[in-house]
This record gives sequence, structure tokens and C-alpha cells, in this order.
Amino acid sequence: MALTVKAVAELAGISVRTLHHYDEIGLLKPAGQSAAGYRLYSREDLERLQQILFFRELGFSLKEIAAILESPGFDRRQALLAHREALLQRKARIERLIATVDRTLAAMEREDAPMDTREEMKELFDGFDPG
Repeated sequence: MALTVKAVAELAGISVRTLHHYDEIGLLKPAGQSAAGYRLYSREDLERLQQILFFRELGFSLKEIAAILESPGFDRRQALLAHREALLQRKARIERLIATVDRTLAAMEREDAPMDTREEMKELFDGFDPG
């Protein structure tokens, strides 16, 4: 079943303009066209779009994504496993940041809890990326 640009944009939560741009730069070419000239996307196109969106979520540029997806050794399953691992790491970091906020709020409410040790001071920054 082929889907139009509008339908794909709604499914993926992206704009029609984004899909047109991906087509223009050759990143995501639709599988076909309707008799009226509308772009039509196949299941394989949707799977490729999902990969593009995962890579974008992880901070890759469109140029980098194109190179990865066009690489002869690209393995969709391996890529999905890597995406999963990266997202789990991001989740763990966000959970540490939330815990840091909660500890800081609790300390503010107590007002009498001095930070005497280096470890207590270090907890103020748990979850932030070292930089």
C-alpha cells in the first residue's frame, strides 16, 4: 500500500516540506508517483525514513546519514540495535539528571543540610556530561 506525502508526514510527525527536502537531496526518494503526479511512499521508504529519523535524533547530519544508509555494509538490524543502545544511554543520563534535580530540591527544602563532603558536592552535578 503506497502512501502520499501528506499521509507519511502525519504518520512520522514531520512536515511535508521535510519530505520534499529529503527527496530533493536524494536521501529519501519515494517509490513511485500517482497518476496525478503525487509522490507515493512504500513500506521500504517508511523503514528508511524511520532510520533517518533515528539518526537525526542522535545528532547525525543529513550528509552523514546519507553516507551511512548508502554504505554497502549498512545493516538495518545492527543499526536499530545501536540506536536502542544509544537511546538507553540517553535515558539513563536523563534519569540521573532528574534524580539530581530531586536531591537539590529536597536539600533546598531542608535548608539545614550543609554539603560537607566532596561526594555531596559532586552530587550537584551528577548526570551532566563532562566537558
